[in-house]
Amino acid sequence: MKIPKTLPELLGILCICSIFVDMAIRRVLPFDFYFYYPVFLLFLISMFSTRGHIALPPRWFTLGFGLICVASIFKLLETGLLGFEFWKQVLGIIFSAIVYYNVLYVFEFDVKRIFNYYLKFAYWVALFGIFDNILHIAGIHITKTIGEGFQYRAHSIMGEPFYLALALTPGIAYYMSYFKRTWREKKREFLALLLCYLITYSSIAVAGLALSVVFALYLNDFFDVRKNRLAFAPLLILPLVLLINFLIENVELINARFNDTTELFLSTELQTREAGNVNSSTFALYSNYIIARDSFLEDPLFGSGLGSHPLIYNATFLEYFPRSFLDKYGAQNQQDANSKFLRLMSETGLTGLVLFMTAFLGFFAPKKRVTTEPLKELAAINYAIFIYILLCLIRNGNYINVGFLLFFFMYYVTWKVIRRHGARPSAAFQPTYEA
Repeated sequence: MKIPKTLPELLGILCICSIFVDMAIRRVLPFDFYFYYPVFLLFLISMFSTRGHIALPPRWFTLGFGLICVASIFKLLETGLLGFEFWKQVLGIIFSAIVYYNVLYVFEFDVKRIFNYYLKFAYWVALFGIFDNILHIAGIHITKTIGEGFQYRAHSIMGEPFYLALALTPGIAYYMSYFKRTWREKKREFLALLLCYLITYSSIAVAGLALSVVFALYLNDFFDVRKNRLAFAPLLILPLVLLINFLIENVELINARFNDTTELFLSTELQTREAGNVNSSTFALYSNYIIARDSFLEDPLFGSGLGSHPLIYNATFLEYFPRSFLDKYGAQNQQDANSKFLRLMSETGLTGLVLFMTAFLGFFAPKKRVTTEPLKELAAINYAIFIYILLCLIRNGNYINVGFLLFFFMYYVTWKVIRRHGARPSAAFQPTYEA
């Protein structure tokens, strides 16, 4: 890992570390004050003082986000909901986007270097998560306990096991893509990440592990009918299927989430009463789904406006669920809809969904352009981040936490470089990107 040479680089590394800092001062200020905000501010000040300017995010981001903001303002003025919730989201997204894009800028868009810093932090966080879990089992609690017995859920330095699983996902997927090299050179790091990943006992970790194996096989041509590896794909997938089946059948936390979620969402009718019998995680997703659905149907084109979902949640929850559910579950994930897809559907309608999905699917690195080893490295990062974003769409509606915009900009840059350089392969060149 390269040593930072300037103050902006040092602060940029701390900004990368913010991926694993989800703790915030809550219910004191009108907004959640994340502990990394002062570092973000110092980083931007250092950019101004040493370089005289900051880099602005790419045009596609500015235009897309600008369109959503303008549409939201008109919609919120119409409904009388334009206020602090809207401006909180706008300022938070702009601030985080500028900071994270300038992290890429200060490291000259060397995504591999930035990702290596992330992998190092992920290793340290995973190690502490394992150590902390062992202490919990031994009856020594230096952090809060989630779970009990031999199923204490690892959360390391993060607030929730789910966020830890989400933050480790790109590392798991990347190491899977280079499994032979990983086992030879990074076995200790990989095993630490994998063990910590599994003992979060998160359904997202199970999904992330499955997707990581599938995309590793895809990147390494195991699904290519022209290669001789296709016959080995089922043999490699079978152990994964058996492992996932074992986790679902034998780990109560995962079993409950899997069964409760499938029963509710596969039903052809709303199951508002039955929702009171499921685990809190599934109830959070299902209750937000019902409210987001209504918001979308009210205005399919523009939704209810950026930042409006928690307001609508508070206003309509009791129309579907008895008050006793609030006592039992609380207003779970009302701020972020528990899913980025549901939140976009609720707040931005088809406009936001189409814009986001166009970028998400459009920046997926084309496999046919992966013609050299440096490009394969970038493709592995691109596919790892694709999995991370997909999991965010399913279960994390916060627009900025767990380094979302940093990963999304890296996702874009890797696609841009692969598309630009993949057509003229050369073993000697170093793929680059310029702002």
